[in-house]
Amino acid sequence: MNHKTEAKLIHLTQHLLEEYWKKKCEELLFYCAEQVQWIGAEQCEYIIGYEKVRENFEELMKVLQPCWLVNSEFDVVQNSGKACTIAGRYLVQTSEEAEYFLQAEQRCTFTWELIDGEPKIRHMHVSNPIGEMKIAEGHRFLNEMGRMARKYMEDKILDLSSPPISIEGVDGGTHFIQTANIMYAEARARYCDLIMKTGDVISAKCSLTDFEKMADPYFVRVHRSYIVNIRYLSQIQPFEVVMQNKARIPVPEKRFTEIREYIMKQFQMNKDAKGN
Repeated sequence: MNHKTEAKLIHLTQHLLEEYWKKKCEELLFYCAEQVQWIGAEQCEYIIGYEKVRENFEELMKVLQPCWLVNSEFDVVQNSGKACTIAGRYLVQTSEEAEYFLQAEQRCTFTWELIDGEPKIRHMHVSNPIGEMKIAEGHRFLNEMGRMARKYMEDKILDLSSPPISIEGVDGGTHFIQTANIMYAEARARYCDLIMKTGDVISAKCSLTDFEKMADPYFVRVHRSYIVNIRYLSQIQPFEVVMQNKARIPVPEKRFTEIREYIMKQFQMNKDAKGN
């Protein structure tokens, strides 16, 4: 498989996982080969064969809480021509409509194979503690709920405690903004646009460099024209970062490795600072 096909399979793998955690498994099943193997987080999830995998997924959809992916990273780890293996890691976090809040790291491998000229999934392997989400009661579930609920509250407290900054808008008004609510900033000639997590855009009468001086440690300059808030990163891949609103922001090829390592370091430092 060529590099173009590799990139397509990386994007497709992430998309299928996002749909799966939205409780939509139809598209994922469409790409499964007849003799697909599924190894999931539960002990019973060592399954071979399309029909058995389909039955397992349909049962899972009844009990899973809706989720979205955060800070995802995927790489091609094997490409033999007709087969390609994608490995990834990300956080799975329950969405707002879920019954409770949980967040856990998930790791996966997807092996794709060209069958009659079309890419099909031969193997899926997921390992993570997210299976605890389906436990109705029990000590482990309650412990996890308590730990994750505490993390959720700490994140919210951090958002609320981040001091607001005052930004003069090109419209002549002054905006008082909590930096935690800014998804990313984009340069616009002498000024910059602040893209908020709500989808609103504030055109600020300041340069990107001026904004960088005001921003908190969660902000990373990934390009001369972009500063991103790593709270809202969805994926890092060559040569771009993908935000939770699906915006794709370029990363210079020569600095990609350096920027990716810096982002992961900052993310870990911010986690450690909160005691997670």
